[in-house]
Amino acid sequence: MNSFIKRRFKQPIANVLKVKIPALILILVMGLDSYAQMGVKPHQEVTLATLLEEMTSVESDVVFPEPYYTSKLQTSYDRRSVLPGTSSWHANDDGAGFIRYEANQGRVEKVLFDQLGPGVLTRIITTGKAVGTNLRLYFDDEPEARIVIPAYDIARFPVQVPAGLLYKHEHYATTQGSSFYYPIPYSKRCKITVDDLNRPHYFHANYRTYAPGTPVKTFTIEDASELQSKVDKISTTLLNPTAYSMGATSISKKMTKGSVVKLKLPDGAKAIRTLSFKINGFRPEDYGQLMRGLIVKATFDGTETVRAPLSDFSGAGMGAPKVDSWYLTADGKGNVTMRFTMPYQKSATIALENISEYDAKVSLSANVSDWKWKENTLYFHAAWRQENKLETNKGLDYNNASLVGRGIFKGDLLSLYNYSKRWYGEGDEHIWVDDEKFPSHFGCGTEDYYNTTFAPIHVYFLPFGGAPREDDEASRGYNTFLRTRNLDVIPFKKNLKLEFELISWDGGVVDYSSTVYWYGDLDSKSLNPSQDRDALYVLPPPIYTNTPNKN
Repeated sequence: MNSFIKRRFKQPIANVLKVKIPALILILVMGLDSYAQMGVKPHQEVTLATLLEEMTSVESDVVFPEPYYTSKLQTSYDRRSVLPGTSSWHANDDGAGFIRYEANQGRVEKVLFDQLGPGVLTRIITTGKAVGTNLRLYFDDEPEARIVIPAYDIARFPVQVPAGLLYKHEHYATTQGSSFYYPIPYSKRCKITVDDLNRPHYFHANYRTYAPGTPVKTFTIEDASELQSKVDKISTTLLNPTAYSMGATSISKKMTKGSVVKLKLPDGAKAIRTLSFKINGFRPEDYGQLMRGLIVKATFDGTETVRAPLSDFSGAGMGAPKVDSWYLTADGKGNVTMRFTMPYQKSATIALENISEYDAKVSLSANVSDWKWKENTLYFHAAWRQENKLETNKGLDYNNASLVGRGIFKGDLLSLYNYSKRWYGEGDEHIWVDDEKFPSHFGCGTEDYYNTTFAPIHVYFLPFGGAPREDDEASRGYNTFLRTRNLDVIPFKKNLKLEFELISWDGGVVDYSSTVYWYGDLDSKSLNPSQDRDALYVLPPPIYTNTPNKN
């Protein structure tokens, strides 16, 4: 700044500092204006420490990001998938994709990821079947990798990564690998390679890219070691979420078919911090259909932004089983707690309508706090849709949601009934952001998108989602997946579309239901939600050939 002032005013800095206070303020303002004209905003430096803090920050959840970043995904998807609608679009050799071969220090390596910074790796999935192969992470054009670990086991990262930020998939060492949520910032560039050239390597890397000039401090082991206690604390917090307990307001009512219960929240600039539902007084055999027939509606500042069946809104899906995650908890018996922060400026109402044939006692409660509304604060949204008898292996895609307006994609639920004999989820996800010609998120299969690898998938929970339901070892019948996003949220300025390829091992038919969660302006919306009456779809009988998950 000193050299800038000298250049602009052509006088020694000592003389500049003798000017009166108003003139000095003018100088500083003019300096900041020129700083902005150079394409750089004077933002706080993005570091490992700030990213860790963001992971559990309720304030960061609800604002459009400043500094802005794009959020994308690099995977090993089949590179024959080039043009939607063509026969090769659903090509399925998803462990074969990589960027290029490269010679490094006398080795030939396959480059899996190579992005210019400033940026951050926010989520990595590596799979097994890679014993003897090394994964290398290069930073900022360094000639040799700073991190070298076994390719199947990112859990061997050179600093301790606790369970809240790391999930070892079942049989991780031999086939299924790990999901890794430890943030890895880089200033100029990050490159990831493997040194086995002869076998497929299944790989996901979610990442942020900031505008040039945004200050980002590249990851170092020294910084990570100094922050170990913070990492451990973040992990403990993620694994043991607590409900906000102040500012409680509630209403209880016995509900019959067609009845509605409404909870009017305190007026003013506030935010829902915890939203809870307690459903009882029903017959156990009616539970799944009842939870589907209770429609949640949330209205903020005069606009309805949430509409979904309680079973799906809770992250449980068809049958409303148990859920255990950072944002969503349900006991599979009618008690649901949601920890998404939901701010509003003037007014808010939460409503529950019973469109089912069953009676129940309902208690609806919210814990509300004061909230400072900012220019970039967003509203909470959720939308639900159902499609039945979808055919797999016909070149079709299932559209989970098409969102328009400005927002941040926060996560989604996929709940389904599989009528075929075996695995239904070979299809890759595509996420298109802001009129992209090719999706910036192109995955390697349903199981990878939902934080595990290789089918079949068994029930599991982690802070960022899980698989609440799996009734059959062969993936027949009911299956549910939940993914909520933390540092891997996806900002969008105009629109976002999420879809899955409908590919199964044997071909067949599936019923798909999806719920999406996002933050957006009041006019942000889903273009294709289902009607309430679609929730009256009679749930097929469950298939229990192995140990059932009857939560």
